Amino acid sequence: MMTRCGGKVAALFAVGTALSCSGESAPGETGLRFSPDRPLAGDEVTVSYAPLGTLAADSELVLRGTYGTADSDVRLEERLLTIPRMTRGSGGAFTTRFTLPEAAVYAAFVVEDATGERLDANGGRLFDLLVHGPDDRPLYHAFRRRADEFEDRNVHTSLEALRRAMELYPDSLDGWSELRSLERSALGSTTGDSLFAWHQENFAGLHQRFRVEGDLSPSAIEGLASYAAAVRDEEGAAHWEAAAERTVGTDAWAMDIGWSILDRLEADGDTAAALADFERHWPDARGTATPFEPFAFELALDARDLVVLDRWIERLFPYRILGLALPRMIAVIPERRARAVELAKVRYEFHDPVRPLGRTAEEHAQSVAAERAPLLKDYARFLNEYASPAEALEIVEEATTRSASPDLFEILGELKLNAGDVEGAARAYAALASDPSVSRERADSLAMLVGHDPDSPEWRALLEAGTGQALRHVLSAAVEWTPGEAWVTDAGGNRHSLADLTAGKPTVLIFWARWCPPCVQKIPDVVRLQETMDRLGAQVLSIAWRDPPGASMEAFMEERGITYPVYYDLDDAATSAFGVYAIQANFVLDAEGRVRFERSELVDVPRQVGVLRPESVEPDA
Repeated sequence: MMTRCGGKVAALFAVGTALSCSGESAPGETGLRFSPDRPLAGDEVTVSYAPLGTLAADSELVLRGTYGTADSDVRLEERLLTIPRMTRGSGGAFTTRFTLPEAAVYAAFVVEDATGERLDANGGRLFDLLVHGPDDRPLYHAFRRRADEFEDRNVHTSLEALRRAMELYPDSLDGWSELRSLERSALGSTTGDSLFAWHQENFAGLHQRFRVEGDLSPSAIEGLASYAAAVRDEEGAAHWEAAAERTVGTDAWAMDIGWSILDRLEADGDTAAALADFERHWPDARGTATPFEPFAFELALDARDLVVLDRWIERLFPYRILGLALPRMIAVIPERRARAVELAKVRYEFHDPVRPLGRTAEEHAQSVAAERAPLLKDYARFLNEYASPAEALEIVEEATTRSASPDLFEILGELKLNAGDVEGAARAYAALASDPSVSRERADSLAMLVGHDPDSPEWRALLEAGTGQALRHVLSAAVEWTPGEAWVTDAGGNRHSLADLTAGKPTVLIFWARWCPPCVQKIPDVVRLQETMDRLGAQVLSIAWRDPPGASMEAFMEERGITYPVYYDLDDAATSAFGVYAIQANFVLDAEGRVRFERSELVDVPRQVGVLRPESVEPDA
């Protein structure tokens, strides 16, 4: 049987990051202290902060915090801590106190000024608390939530937390496959290294032990099935996948139930019975990663059973990934069109996410505006079709006073044209056509769509006006500073000065990593951006943060179609020079290597580069 420290499980951690067995990592030398620093859930915590840097002169500061629970599905807006303002005491330190919720297992914090524009995020590490149990050990889920918090910030911190969790709690069977997955992302661990062999041996021991013990939770069974697949143990995978299908509450069980209900429906045509079966199994299938709810919703929608449909609408609506697809499906039913419009409005207005820890209020506002633009397009089209075209037009017009996003001008032109305002549509399409990312062919087609000759003086005047409107937005976000000296490494291990790499032409610098899901999702956008930058005489350089070169990276780049240069920041030199603590982070540099736009959204980059190279603002010939 595995021991908690000093035995078989501890051997794993000799392969990677060394961790102590004292309960948690020693706190770093920072300006913030918690008392107690090993709290129980429900404890009152006193905070003392010795102000550092730009916060030292403030008379009042804000401690922003969020907490995690054992249930990882609780939304962020429901996990905000209410903390009184920090006030300066006689000794110069700021203090406050708060009570940890009873459900809390982990909490993370930053210190900010009253406006949220200056902050101390502990060098990107945040200030955090692991909730302890009566045995004075951090809870298992404290480590799991810490790993979640840092997965998109610093995968190595996330890996350290998950390793510590499994070191202290080796019988928490849902964690082993997660650990193996994170090791592959952070370390590039393959099936041929010693770490993989260790996991194969570890799974064999777990499999031998728990296959006879029985009475495992659904999450434990699913964890073992995933772990078996990760270590390529075919016999173990077959055993635990079969167990998952038999166990109420697992993903496999819920999927099997959903399909069996639909199979019976196809055989007997009894829709009412099928809906009753979905309802009966719903309490156990709830929360599984399966299309159980969509199955039932679409069945109720087809049956036009409004009472049942209303129940499944409320169950499905919290899944934000659906965007406006759900309201659109409901809107086809006249009796539920008003509800569809209401849900669409809620989805759009509450798309505004809680400001992440470590991001300033201005950075967050810019990010939200960019993220909202595509949703606003869909929302405006929805309102135009099912509610009020006038309201749709008003929302988009207001948005274009705050943003130069090409998406906004595209939908504005479309709505103006639908309303019969050809002149207004021409102004909107000209603003779109003037974006450097728009090809000359598309710009010409936009001109002809509103009855203009692309080479006419009238259209050229509209292009100039559109350019001016957009550039006013762009220039309002301009900065000017020179990053410190930094070196990066290429795939062959050669070191390069970042200043040399970015000299001579405008450069879009992109910090990313394979272990960052949002970064991976944006790769096609970066590929398209590179094509635009080539036309504008600029370049794209990407820097992989704590993501080493090698055969796996080369295969990844080929699979994803990455053709732009990739360099590697293996010692945090480049990220430190640019103040990057979370990725993806994009910077636009001028030909002298000065940062002119920071933390840009990709959609805004062509305009920003156009400012640096005015001759490139017009669509290319």
